[in-house]
Amino acid sequence: MPMKACWFLSMVSLIAPALADLEPGDKIQVTLRGVETAEQDSVNGTYRVGDSGQVRLPLLDRLVTARGLTPEQFARAAEAAYRAEGIYSKPAIEVEALRGNEQPGGAAVISLGGQVRRGGESPYRKGMTVIQALDAAGGRNDFGGRNLLLLRGGKQYCLDFLNLKHKNIQLLPDDSLQVEQKGVLDRWKGSDEAVKVLLEE
Repeated sequence: MPMKACWFLSMVSLIAPALADLEPGDKIQVTLRGVETAEQDSVNGTYRVGDSGQVRLPLLDRLVTARGLTPEQFARAAEAAYRAEGIYSKPAIEVEALRGNEQPGGAAVISLGGQVRRGGESPYRKGMTVIQALDAAGGRNDFGGRNLLLLRGGKQYCLDFLNLKHKNIQLLPDDSLQVEQKGVLDRWKGSDEAVKVLLEE
């Protein structure tokens, strides 16, 4: 094979992974710029494309579609989502697909975001509690409030960081835990009735 052809094929093999469309199960590294450092730490991390082909990013109310998009296209979609929800006015997001040896196996994970020191996914351990998951993310940052949003099976529960029973609730694989930013009064916005089902599990 001519040398030029070999060089071309080598370049294609290096570029192809970066251009390949994202699919369920893929892991991506998300890096946020253009905002304050504390806000970057809330979003920066590794995330998994869910079975639905979507990704749950911190602070967003809706999932961001990733299936069929290149990492660059997903980055633009994520930026648009943050702008649309009025969270960031000029976010600059970089996305890298973790392929081959860079991508962890199919172990169960939980997602941590919002006002934590290290956002992203964390390996799930059987019996893992809310407070243990927060510790794995470095704890709340200086902006972290008492309201913790637990997303499970399409439902959202508001937990109280100051409630010991809430902090000891056991998590399940694929749970998502978001720490909300503290308000002026920083009151708990949830209800005992809504959380009751979690305490009884």
